[in-house]
Amino acid sequence: MPRRPPSSSLILLLAWLLIWPPTTVAGEDHPLRVRWAGTELVGGVYLLNADIDYQLTRKLDEALHNGVRLTFEVQIQITRGRDWLWDASVAELIQRYRVEHHALSRLYIVTHLNTGVQRAFYRLESALYNLGHLRDLPLLDAPLLDPTQDYGIRLRTRLRAQDLPLPLRARAYVSREWSPVSEWYSWSLR
Repeated sequence: MPRRPPSSSLILLLAWLLIWPPTTVAGEDHPLRVRWAGTELVGGVYLLNADIDYQLTRKLDEALHNGVRLTFEVQIQITRGRDWLWDASVAELIQRYRVEHHALSRLYIVTHLNTGVQRAFYRLESALYNLGHLRDLPLLDAPLLDPTQDYGIRLRTRLRAQDLPLPLRARAYVSREWSPVSEWYSWSLR
């Protein structure tokens, strides 16, 4: 049986991969990282505390300073362990935050999109620190959980590519530099 030559689209794809180098800077492989997260039971409600490192890639920093609003999403999943199947999902919470730069006032505005609360900062580092410093976020009422079951929580953060302007959105779907996401951070609910 004779061998078929590779298709032209495959050759073009290989050529594109060789010509187009990755555009990440050293240290930008994981610009979003959950350093620590935990829960505490206060007044019958589980509260979330977490520290997340947010570092913008060079392209995202440039976009922010050129008027692009960046929306970050913190995803929280609560699961119940099962013997025979994968863990059952009990609850999922999503917290969204928008970071924007106002060139005229030179302020960075962080908006919690779930509540509408805004905070202004003079330095980007301060805005990103505040964004990643989650404290006393209500998760779940304790009476909703079965005390005989084991529950786990996992958390991650990501940039919402679908909230970028259309020309940048296409880049975000193919480049991690435009759509960073952290690893899942998991712990047991006690």
